[in-house]
Amino acid sequence: MSFSAPIGTVEERESGKIWPGRWEDVTGYDKLYSLGYHTGADLNLNFPHWDANAHSDVFAIGDGTVTFADLFSTQEWGKLVVIDHGTVDGRPLFSRYGHVENITVSPSQPVGRGEPIASVGNGEGLFPYHLHFDISLTDILRSKPGHWPGHSRTLVHAHYVNPQEWLQVHVTDGVTNLNIFIAQAYYVIATLGLRVRQNHSTSALQVGVLPFGSKVTIDDTATVEQDSFKWGRVSGGAFNGDWLAMGKADQSETYLSRFPPG
Repeated sequence: MSFSAPIGTVEERESGKIWPGRWEDVTGYDKLYSLGYHTGADLNLNFPHWDANAHSDVFAIGDGTVTFADLFSTQEWGKLVVIDHGTVDGRPLFSRYGHVENITVSPSQPVGRGEPIASVGNGEGLFPYHLHFDISLTDILRSKPGHWPGHSRTLVHAHYVNPQEWLQVHVTDGVTNLNIFIAQAYYVIATLGLRVRQNHSTSALQVGVLPFGSKVTIDDTATVEQDSFKWGRVSGGAFNGDWLAMGKADQSETYLSRFPPG
């Protein structure tokens, strides 16, 4: 069975990048915050404008059967969709999509990978627009679609996994190839810092600057030579999916190093 991200354009989802495009996880799995330890990812998109994710499509990550698709509570989740994907790697697999709106599926309905199931909502006004997405390797969500371990980290680890890591291992391009992205950490050693651009070109829109000494993660499977520079795509953080010049294409100058400047 192949899997893909629950958000993004067709091209972004089929790229195998988790998280795709400029989508970012603003909370993170196992992070302790006011509601307890987080069970999954809070996926958000603020490009090309704030709340660009609002009302955008949410997709099933893989083939399965819907077990819940309704308003759960106006005081907690808002609307939820839960999908049973059967047995994967010898364990049950359930995916949950929280705070959604415009649900287009019903319980007991079979769905396919990439099928629209709802759109990004705000939990009936409870939260800013975003998609809460998590993956459970138990059947807890079958009987308790709104299950929330709160401040019990033990229960989070017992029922949920890091959805980014799980998807990145299991994502395929829908045909034959497993897309594994190799991300490497670098440090900016250019004295004046590095301009971050929307694309791999000196004429592309500048979206920010990384100062000298900054740590940045680069997807080493996505480097491009253009305009006499070698360009790398940023993986994670505020500039996820953007590009920066790693150095001159002829290797006469280098702007990033695997080691912090001394």
